[in-house]
Amino acid sequence: MYVEQKWKINREKNEHARTCPGLVTLDQAAGKMLRETLSLTLSDQSRLTILLFEDGLFSVVGEVPLQPSHILPVLDKIREKIEVFFPDFYQTLDKLAQEDRRIQVLARMENILGAIRNNASSNPELLQSVKALITEMESGGMTPGCTVPADPSAPEDQDLPKNRETR
Repeated sequence: MYVEQKWKINREKNEHARTCPGLVTLDQAAGKMLRETLSLTLSDQSRLTILLFEDGLFSVVGEVPLQPSHILPVLDKIREKIEVFFPDFYQTLDKLAQEDRRIQVLARMENILGAIRNNASSNPELLQSVKALITEMESGGMTPGCTVPADPSAPEDQDLPKNRETR
């Protein structure tokens, strides 16, 4: 349920980002006064150059053509320079981003609980481990990381609990 909502709100956020009224092609910017250029390196290490024009207009050029996944990083980079021109656009984008983060937390929780439910019958030790984890967390003794509690009844050289399917 939440996973589907996460996809929907993320798509809505990205579609809204692509409608930024300041984004123009180079042809549309012809004759406009160039105010500033900014460089942006994306997570894939490709680089974009953002051309800021008068009236909050901007265009993007780079090593690769502008992709939908590039729009949000571009809008974040230039926010302080163009938000004054498009406050309603950014207000809506912020609301969508906040809802996206909220639903993401719920979707992760749904996935984790689903994994526990789906694996509990074939891994009886899973429920014991989850209960032990909750007790540890409630006592404040939790440390970051993923550890599997040792089964005190298992021989030391046994890596997998009994009845565990192998894949």
